[in-house]
Amino acid sequence: MRSIKILLVEDNEADAQYLQDVLSRMGVSYSITVLGDGESAVKFLLKRGEYAQAPNPDLIFLDLKLPKLSGVEVLEALPASRQFPLCILTGSSLERTELKKKFGIRRIAYVVKPVSREMILNCFRCYRHLAPLAEEIAVGNVGRGTPAETLGAGSL
Repeated sequence: MRSIKILLVEDNEADAQYLQDVLSRMGVSYSITVLGDGESAVKFLLKRGEYAQAPNPDLIFLDLKLPKLSGVEVLEALPASRQFPLCILTGSSLERTELKKKFGIRRIAYVVKPVSREMILNCFRCYRHLAPLAEEIAVGNVGRGTPAETLGAGSL
């Protein structure tokens, strides 16, 4: 299984750690950059300042409720935001339709916490470069966990 590069933009440390635990239990080989605010996310994705040499992530988990800039403001600040491999993390389904219309976020890439193994696999399936990994994990039943293994909704 190839290793993937993940950018997690999440201000709740417990949620960030739990997502990493779920990914590990799934058998995903990954490297991760965790940023705690929307302003840093924009700089990272646009390769500005200290993030000039930042790697291009294979998948971005973006919480909507962030300090400095919200997740929506991050999306608005990115030219061609539809080109980024995004999985939205949120505590509410209220913004789903607006984000789909405005930014092209697919329904299964909009994840209302608590996040499950299957939701993460669906995020992988949204992107051609990650779909084979999702199928490898699903078919191989790698790291199958209990339904209680979820990412809490601590940053509503």
